[in-house]
Amino acid sequence: MTNKVSKSKSAVRAAREAVKAAQRDVLERARRNGDDLAVFFSSQERLAGVDEWVETKIAGVRAQAEGKRADHRRAAGMALAALRDRGETIRDIAALTGIGEKAVRELIRYAEATLADSADRASGAAQAHEAAADESIAASSGGGAALGAPDGSLSATG
Repeated sequence: MTNKVSKSKSAVRAAREAVKAAQRDVLERARRNGDDLAVFFSSQERLAGVDEWVETKIAGVRAQAEGKRADHRRAAGMALAALRDRGETIRDIAALTGIGEKAVRELIRYAEATLADSADRASGAAQAHEAAADESIAASSGGGAALGAPDGSLSATG
């Protein structure tokens, strides 16, 4: 019931070429899509990396800023403490500096606290150094190995 149409060889060849061309176009389009998607995903990963990098940098800058603020607070507090130590009252210092008495007291306390912390850390470091030196002396007097090479053998020069 269908009409039988004869197909010439050239018509079949033309049809196959058209199909092959269409398939090549589809494959080329898929290849380009794959390349563009690779660029997209790579860029997304890098974008996330940039966000992480920015957060790290911001945290570092904030830490530096806090350190600088602490240094300036300490210096200001030490200057105010020097005024107080020369006999100026907190009220007079507040009037001279243009800040409130509470702020004057806070800055002086901050400076004194950081100086005490620094002294404690320095004292702790000195004690640790002394303990290490004592251990070294005790080890060298115990076996005499300290007179030789680090491995305990006698050195060729000594």
